[in-house]
Amino acid sequence: MAVDLQKLAIKRLLQNQSPDFFNKLVNKYFTGNNLLLFRKVNNFYTKNLRIPSVEEFLQMQKQESQQDYFKREFVDVFLEGETTVNDEFISSQLQDFYIREETISFLDGFIDELDNLEQTEIIDKIQEHILSVQKFIPEGEELFDVATIETVPTEENFIMYPSGLSSEFDAENGGFGLQELVLFGGRRGSGKSIITLNMALNNFLLNNSVAFMSIEMRYVEVYYRLMSMLSGVPFSNFMLNKLTHEDKVKVATSKLDAFYQDTDESKRLLKNVATSQNFGEFDMQLRKGAVPFKESRFHIIDDVQLSLARIDHYLNMMTSKHDIKMCVVDYLNIVKVEDRMDWKSQISISDSLKTLARKYKVIMISPYQIDNTGEARFAKGVLDSADKSFRFMPSDLNEDPTALPFEVAKIRNGKAMKFNVHMDWDCLRIDSNKSKAISGKILNRYGDDTKEQGRDLG
Repeated sequence: MAVDLQKLAIKRLLQNQSPDFFNKLVNKYFTGNNLLLFRKVNNFYTKNLRIPSVEEFLQMQKQESQQDYFKREFVDVFLEGETTVNDEFISSQLQDFYIREETISFLDGFIDELDNLEQTEIIDKIQEHILSVQKFIPEGEELFDVATIETVPTEENFIMYPSGLSSEFDAENGGFGLQELVLFGGRRGSGKSIITLNMALNNFLLNNSVAFMSIEMRYVEVYYRLMSMLSGVPFSNFMLNKLTHEDKVKVATSKLDAFYQDTDESKRLLKNVATSQNFGEFDMQLRKGAVPFKESRFHIIDDVQLSLARIDHYLNMMTSKHDIKMCVVDYLNIVKVEDRMDWKSQISISDSLKTLARKYKVIMISPYQIDNTGEARFAKGVLDSADKSFRFMPSDLNEDPTALPFEVAKIRNGKAMKFNVHMDWDCLRIDSNKSKAISGKILNRYGDDTKEQGRDLG
């Protein structure tokens, strides 16, 4: 006789009244009459904060036909596996059954429309299916006994990484930790993308792998900004196609220093390109693997259709090969979801980014738009899931054009403060050591949403 796991789960639940077992079960694991019975257990628990006994549950069946069914199928019968199957096996098998059934149902519809799908749509639909079933599968250990936790923080489980913004902030708060969601609120064109790219670069230069996910900017624009920051060559020279030979050699030198190992071949390539000016040959040799990569990697994802499912997909793909410490999603308000302009969707994006930060153990960075009062556009609730959030205004061209005024809008386990972030606008590089603590209001200094001063930068 086959084991009826759904019936066995309900009977075991009522017999043992185990909250731990109950927390491993969800409605999705049950069908038909078993689903109706499990919902009644769920409703009882919601009202009484405990699981009913077999006798209590029998009395809850108000119709005689329901009582007869419950007695016949659960009480007056010995179910296969009652004494031989443990709770862990029951819950894991129900999870497996649920995933199989959902996947079969998904594949039926997926195969029917496969001929009409493009490659990106195929990947999206598969990833969305994975996300949908993962919601109903426990992540792992959730209950911790305080007596068994490490007595003091260890280097492994309490690493803080410098923000790359301000030495003042880092001195007070240590920077950012893994699994944190850090949000940056700025006005339109105030430099949100440049600031978060600086943070990714700073983390990368600490010998960590990072990911920068861009929705609006092409990958080449992100790359040009990155190389301007590294080489000191003015960004305008890249965008106006006015790079001199000296500029190009600086860029090539910085690229080799940052992303490739220091070898005799790298020195030879640099010497050759400086004299031949054949940068096409230089790039071809690098693509052929003439110089090995450094262990830490900087990935740019250029995806105009970036959705939560795709963010999960990219992180899953990259973390399987590299030890990713930071992920930047540029930016929160335009991640692709249904009804993107609805405040509930915006809050859902923020919640999901926090979940992904926990899932992949990365620092998750994302800018968001604010209005002239400093409030988040679309939804104030986007900050609910954040561990740290900042807001800033454009630099004042009449005072110090290099100084961006920042303030901490929210922080867990730290000190709220205000400080300047100093930007070299020629090469778009932040110097965190020039940062100073400031006081006073940083908001409402630059007019309303129709009259903004500052630099028109992303």
